[in-house]
Amino acid sequence: MIHIDLHNPSIVSAKENHYKFLRFIIMKKLNGTSFDDTPPLSKMNTIKKVNNINKEHGIPAVVFRFLNNEENFEKVLIGTPEELDDIKLRFTKKKEIAAIKKLLNYNSFINYHTSSTYRFYNAYNLAENLDIPTCVYCNRMYTKTVISKKGEKITRPTFDHWFPKGQYPILALSFYNLIPSCTVCNCSVKGEINFELSTHFHPYYINPDENFKYSFSFDHKDYDKFKFKIKTNKESEFSKKSIEAFKLQEIYETHEDEIVDLIKIKDAYSEKYLDTLEKEILGKSLDRDDIYRLAFGVHYQEAKFDRRPLSKMKNDLLKELGIIK
Repeated sequence: MIHIDLHNPSIVSAKENHYKFLRFIIMKKLNGTSFDDTPPLSKMNTIKKVNNINKEHGIPAVVFRFLNNEENFEKVLIGTPEELDDIKLRFTKKKEIAAIKKLLNYNSFINYHTSSTYRFYNAYNLAENLDIPTCVYCNRMYTKTVISKKGEKITRPTFDHWFPKGQYPILALSFYNLIPSCTVCNCSVKGEINFELSTHFHPYYINPDENFKYSFSFDHKDYDKFKFKIKTNKESEFSKKSIEAFKLQEIYETHEDEIVDLIKIKDAYSEKYLDTLEKEILGKSLDRDDIYRLAFGVHYQEAKFDRRPLSKMKNDLLKELGIIK
């Protein structure tokens, strides 16, 4: 599990674009011609037309007033996880919920088409702007976004709604509620489970009351076979619940062959493996970080763990084996 750096330029820019485009689209739906802001520019020119949902479908007055308040609207789109937690139950009546779903239209956001407003800004654009290439929950699978030169949308990460959109539709398009993740973690493991910030890991939120920390380790099954284990802070129920919720122990047991490979490296090269690569083979043009990446296929620096699958796992095991300090 990897926290997303809120100060990363890609994340900052992605949040700004998310607000800029969705604010125009949704405000235009609400207010029609009375909302006369200049449309934001996109790679596909500018947004030319947005239907007035308010007149066509009768948005309840309480919803209309709430979203037309700039402060409220900003919280809905780019509010912090704590702010989202505060407003998630703001609307509970069936008519209000139906109107919000129609207004935000998350299905069009992820399944855009050429006549949709969201063709100018949709889930692919968000994923591309975020530039998070591995699942932030498991760090086990790539979640790269691929858009062809002609603009064809080919693949992207799924977006997990940390606060389930089925229960809290007002948060369906909230930036900090759209977590780029792999299909396994999003659909097979987490699904619609209702988490709380006080009990479970959120990639965009560091709980001030918890020391969320875990590390990968291993035990011997027998002489030449090994078993993954995950160490957590024994006093932290937060860490334990988060690890258990995403089934990391069970999932990483499918990668026990990685332990065998690292053990073989240790047996063959001992602690001098990286020194040998650096001094005798690769060191003339590469630094230690480059050599580590080429040797193990992952990144050494924690800030870059999200760039390659299994980076944290291998880093923890390599330290335990004494291959790196």
